Amino acid sequence: MTTVTTLISFLIVIGIIIFFHELGHFLAAKLIGVRVEEFSLGFPPKMISRKIGETEYQLAWIPLGGYVKMSGMLDESFDDKYDRDDPRGFMVQPLLSKIFIITAGVIMNLLLAFVLYSAITWHEGIGKLSGTTITMVSPDYPAGEAGLQAGDRIFEIDGESLEDWKHLTTIIRKRAGVPIMISWLRGDSTYTAEVIPKPTPEMNLSTMEMDTVGKIGVVGTIVSEPVGLPQALKYGGIQVWFIIEISAKSLAALATGKAKISQVIGPIGIARMSGETARSGLISFISFIALISVAIGFMNILPIPMLDGGHLLFILIEAIIHRPIPEKLKIALMKIGMAALILLITLVSYHDIIRLFRN
Repeated sequence: MTTVTTLISFLIVIGIIIFFHELGHFLAAKLIGVRVEEFSLGFPPKMISRKIGETEYQLAWIPLGGYVKMSGMLDESFDDKYDRDDPRGFMVQPLLSKIFIITAGVIMNLLLAFVLYSAITWHEGIGKLSGTTITMVSPDYPAGEAGLQAGDRIFEIDGESLEDWKHLTTIIRKRAGVPIMISWLRGDSTYTAEVIPKPTPEMNLSTMEMDTVGKIGVVGTIVSEPVGLPQALKYGGIQVWFIIEISAKSLAALATGKAKISQVIGPIGIARMSGETARSGLISFISFIALISVAIGFMNILPIPMLDGGHLLFILIEAIIHRPIPEKLKIALMKIGMAALILLITLVSYHDIIRLFRN
């Protein structure tokens, strides 16, 4: 049942994100007046299809992407026998129209995440840590080994009174591998024990380098503060921008060698996390969809041939040089881009499998 849940959850996550991404391209093309020949969820071979008007809508067997095939455009099919003079073709459109159509998929991904995050915040409120009472203890961590339990309130570390949960974690994180004395209340009784915070590797989101911090394996009390619609919308935007910022920093860290390809999550990792969040509840699952939607949107806008960013790069270069890039060169670059993406997916999937077996 766990495997079935994971598979179904993964298909739902990827299906929703791909649908909205391709819907962005589709609606933008229709709005501009470009002829859309195919709208596909998934890559061939074709599963089912139906032609409505001038567009064939299809569901294909490989659920790792999708595409919108437009008239007058060299796309992922590498078919160079298209009508370059079609007045409703993509390439004859003004520059801004072409940019809008190409970026519309990414825009839709970000918009989807923004709506989901805003809706969750409006419904659930904003969670904030309150006090120093424990709600969960990991048995394999130092806190569990020292006898702390859910419901205990930590009030002192090394004789220093605690103000709030942030104060507590700040002290513990700085004392990795160093013994500390923790005092806590359980009902009317006071307990004290020596605890050695477990040294734990963690990515520093400011420097994008791995730091070692101390953890004892406790979770604090989170209270939800209701917010109005304007605040929820603001928070939705903040969340989307935060993920974009982290994605950009992570990419820079990979490029400079500060991060390793083994830390990147691939399709198998996304599938596993889809199942985990689905089993954690609807809110967690929706939040995960929003997160992956932003991440995939960010990846798609990178200037790599075969991705939306690659098409955008071609368009901008042609606008600067005032002539089309030779078809053979475009096709060669797109094939190189496809090979690079396949290699990347293979590498991250390998590390996904390693993590899976380790877990």
